[in-house]
Amino acid sequence: MNSTFVLAAAALALAACGKEEAAKPVDPATKVERAARQMGEAARQGDAQQVGEAMKRMGEALTSSVKVEPVDFRTIKELLPESIAGLKRTGSEGSRTNVLGIASSRAEATYEDGKGARVVLEVTDVGTFSGVTAMAFAWVNVEIDKEGDSGYERTTTVSGRKAYERYHRATRTGELDVVVAGRFIVGLKATGVDMKAFREIVAKLDLAKFEALKSQGLPPAAPTAAK
Repeated sequence: MNSTFVLAAAALALAACGKEEAAKPVDPATKVERAARQMGEAARQGDAQQVGEAMKRMGEALTSSVKVEPVDFRTIKELLPESIAGLKRTGSEGSRTNVLGIASSRAEATYEDGKGARVVLEVTDVGTFSGVTAMAFAWVNVEIDKEGDSGYERTTTVSGRKAYERYHRATRTGELDVVVAGRFIVGLKATGVDMKAFREIVAKLDLAKFEALKSQGLPPAAPTAAK
């Protein structure tokens, strides 16, 4: 899923707070996660009023949460592999964006074999909006398992991390979304590959290198008062 949608969703949550003074939650991360789950459930039930209330609670939690500086996109770009399952990297790019004063960063690489197979790998660090992934990705809190002649879609795990995987036989297109360390959104889209090759690509993703960045950009811990 495009990182712009994630930031837009978060921005809507902040805007929903209006001019009300946000309460100082004891545990902002927990409140963000709880509001995200409530929002997802309300959306599935088609309850617009409950969605609005959940957005307001989300905004209150976010405005009082710890500010996290996203990892420099150049650092993320350096971690993108030179090849994926035999497909060589043919290009890469990165960028930093800022919405309502909150920054995020992303890096993307394209892989091809010269015979029609193509893979795009995108990694986005949502920074302070860590936890909003549950709001932007409804599949985080549900189980999906569908399969037929046309392909499949399912929630699964990749290296122990919750993921959403789907493949369409007619177009020979596969997609994968994974949330890493609660702040990195890893998206993969493969075209021109058969199902076996797509599963091989998914299996060979190295997500640990992004997990290792989870503490970067966090504010320094408050010093302990001298006794």
